[in-house]
Amino acid sequence: MKTTTNKKNEVKVNLGGLDGSLIYTATGKVARATHNAERHLTLNGMTVTEALATRLVNAQDIKYDLARGFITLEAK
Repeated sequence: MKTTTNKKNEVKVNLGGLDGSLIYTATGKVARATHNAERHLTLNGMTVTEALATRLVNAQDIKYDLARGFITLEAK
């Protein structure tokens, strides 16, 4: 299990094999579940590490959203 520490808050997050420096970007495709659609907008523009530190999402959620086209992970 690979973990990283957000130096600002000292929060340990499980990256789940994801690159923590990539930017979580909503694509505009809207999820049917309201809470998921709101999460995509809330996390939009954060790095993967920052998004995971919010505890609104875990690595598996990000991988699922990526596979379904709700988000992209882009380099800075």
